[in-house]
Amino acid sequence: MKKFLFLTTLFFSIALLSACKKDEEKATFGTFYLQFDNIVGDQDLTIADAASSDFKYTNSLDQNFNVSLLGYYITNIKLEGPNGEVFVDPVTTGAAAADVKGIYQVLESSTTSQTIGLSNVPSGKYDKVTFTLGIPADIVQEGATGGVLDPAEGAWLWNWDAGYIGFAFEGRSPASPVAASQWNPENSVQIHIGGWKDITDNPMMVNNVKTFTLDFGTSVSVSDKLEPKAHIEMDLLEVIDGHHGSADFTSTNQVHTPAGGTEFAENLHSAFVVDHVHQ
Repeated sequence: MKKFLFLTTLFFSIALLSACKKDEEKATFGTFYLQFDNIVGDQDLTIADAASSDFKYTNSLDQNFNVSLLGYYITNIKLEGPNGEVFVDPVTTGAAAADVKGIYQVLESSTTSQTIGLSNVPSGKYDKVTFTLGIPADIVQEGATGGVLDPAEGAWLWNWDAGYIGFAFEGRSPASPVAASQWNPENSVQIHIGGWKDITDNPMMVNNVKTFTLDFGTSVSVSDKLEPKAHIEMDLLEVIDGHHGSADFTSTNQVHTPAGGTEFAENLHSAFVVDHVHQ
């Protein structure tokens, strides 16, 4: 009887281990792509030369303008699905560019930067994405780092108190009275949104880092054979002409402090929408 029980236990143990091993072998992963497309209302956004007088866009005040620089930092990306699926894009920092992962600078001037590939996503269905726009406190407090956060390589760092510029728009408008200088062309418009912490004794220092969730409107599948792509549109007009604050270029044309960009930071959520998803 004892021998029978031993053999029975051994059989079930082997069967259980075999089943677990098969489950591990069945676990697959894929890649999910986020593609960012920048627009201005119903027009595609294109970059103009810094001195260009071709003003192809118009705000709600009928002020014409163009765009010579447009970009933003994206980090802390998370995918979620209807059945409890969760994928968190790991974030790491370091002195070398190769050490910096999960932090992305999306630039209108760089087509490759506009598509973020999330690898090692567990197979399953996903129907929404969450991400942070700007560089949050935990990353800033890591101190000097490489890659897209390295000021020596052109990273948008104000200083360690103000932190990074999370969203930047520059261009020109005939409505702007800014005179030409060694830093700016005539009629310059520059709206920089940044700041990572509130400092009570310095009202100019505020936290403009924003995190929001976008629904895909459908569920898409990820596997080792399926690599979906979410097409996310960012409307610049929603940022500079939104519900929480609107830029009159005659007076609001140089925003270079965290506090100065607070109202525009509140507009960011409505600026980003998922237009469609390719399965």
